[in-house]
Amino acid sequence: MSFDGVFTHTMVAELQNKLLSGRITKIQQPFALELLLTIRSFNHNYNLLLSANPNYARVQITQNKFVSPPQPSNFVMTLRKHLAGAFIKNISQIKNDRIIVFSLENHDELGDRQNYILYVEIMNRHSNIILVNHQDQQIIDSLKHISLSQDRYRQLLPHLSYKLPPQPNLNDPFDIFAREKFVKDHTSELVAQNPAQTTQLLKANFMGLGKDTLQELTFRLTNTTAEPAFILRALNETFNQLHTPQACIYSNEKRQIFTPISFQSLQKQNFTVEKFDSLSTMLDIYYQDRARQDRVRQQADNLLQVIKRNLKRDRLKSERLKKDLQKTSQAPAKRLRGELLTTFMNQVPQGAKTVTLPNYYENNQPLTIALKPDLSPSKNAQRYFKTYQKLKNSTAHLKEQLELTQQESAYFESILAQMEYAQPQDLADITLELQQQGYLKAKKKASRKPTKVRHGDIFKATDGTEIHVGKNNLQNDYLTMKYADKRYTWLHIKNLPGSHVIIAALHPSTATIKQAAQLAAFYSKAGKNPAKVPVDYTLVKHVHKPKGAKPGFVIYTDQKTLLVVPQNNLKPQ
Repeated sequence: MSFDGVFTHTMVAELQNKLLSGRITKIQQPFALELLLTIRSFNHNYNLLLSANPNYARVQITQNKFVSPPQPSNFVMTLRKHLAGAFIKNISQIKNDRIIVFSLENHDELGDRQNYILYVEIMNRHSNIILVNHQDQQIIDSLKHISLSQDRYRQLLPHLSYKLPPQPNLNDPFDIFAREKFVKDHTSELVAQNPAQTTQLLKANFMGLGKDTLQELTFRLTNTTAEPAFILRALNETFNQLHTPQACIYSNEKRQIFTPISFQSLQKQNFTVEKFDSLSTMLDIYYQDRARQDRVRQQADNLLQVIKRNLKRDRLKSERLKKDLQKTSQAPAKRLRGELLTTFMNQVPQGAKTVTLPNYYENNQPLTIALKPDLSPSKNAQRYFKTYQKLKNSTAHLKEQLELTQQESAYFESILAQMEYAQPQDLADITLELQQQGYLKAKKKASRKPTKVRHGDIFKATDGTEIHVGKNNLQNDYLTMKYADKRYTWLHIKNLPGSHVIIAALHPSTATIKQAAQLAAFYSKAGKNPAKVPVDYTLVKHVHKPKGAKPGFVIYTDQKTLLVVPQNNLKPQ
């Protein structure tokens, strides 16, 4: 389900219950298009996420932890100036549109009361967050500045008057009188219970209904008794349920849908359902992986370009080396032709393009040899011997270069795999690694203090044992080579790039080893593969790093193998 007007209505109600009269204590901008407000309300700290991401725009209370950049943006500085310490007086919605309005009250440096409005417009690529002075409706600042050249209807620039987006002339579906009038005015069409016609009627009369909401309303209205009273009752029951939401995520093999209440239309389609105690908790789960990948892509564009460029170069180089290596197989044939020309020199005519000589290695079978007419028979023989020697000498070099190129290619493949499950804060380690390996130029810094590598994620097995997971090559090296006791258990997916996993116990249980193996499979290139994959495990003392090896590369012995399904049922500490 999209974050439509109906879902926005239910989210506003949830925010009102928890945040009204709360005080803004901290303002952060962990990502370019997302704000995080820490609000102290009812003796509890809530983290309010305001996202203007074009793909995942939303407003919710989040339990996820974010790391803010060391240098705040100008927009954050403006918000801190006006909203630090402000109280939330009201949270509302513009009709049933995707616009949430936060009414705020604060005091300026002189102690005078100031009122502000923070508009959050949830409109896909047009999403925005705008701070407005309540008294004169003048824009103080906005997350995205929109000029006249970008939008002729309205500008979103400091010191201009705020203007709402274009409002459709439609009814609010939460207005009971509007619902009654709708059924009364379209009785004949609704009683016909034609799904396509019902959908069009709902869409043409009510605002803020997304695709999934329309489908659910259509299903309910066309699967009740074909009488106006029953149709109105079905419509009213749906919106009454929305006053007491039951957050759900419906899943099947192709898609996942979040809903504010149980959707009968999805239940009939054999979706599996997972229920949550709040809309915000549900959104945390739903967007956990989607938003993470999007944030990583936004911040890692430069890294991905470097990795993919080098990977493409290595693949082309490997193909070229393989072709050159195939040519070396012709070395014996070149030597044979040189020997035959030398042996039967007197039978080779001057200036000939070819000559046929008996091959005494094959029972004197005739062999045709190509010649250069401008060279003497002796020079032609020497040319074949030189070519033979060159091919022979290049074989060892080509094999060495091919092995090095394939190792480098595997190294970049491993980093690409790590990017699939990396958190935005892990990118600093990957950047440092590429700088250390010479693939990225290091930025000049005044401080000479070495960058500290993050430890990785720590999980707790069901029996309380700590399981450490490296999320990139530097973390893998640190965990395996420096942190882990030699008697600890080390795990890694078999024959694929993946994380190093350490069980911080001398005698882990079978259940703990299985959980660690599932983590090792999950944080690997196998990732979301639903089939079982092999995971090797051994003691840390049997894991060694070859001299001069790339970060993250190790060899190990005395391993055992476990087949597990990649999954992560544990929460990082």
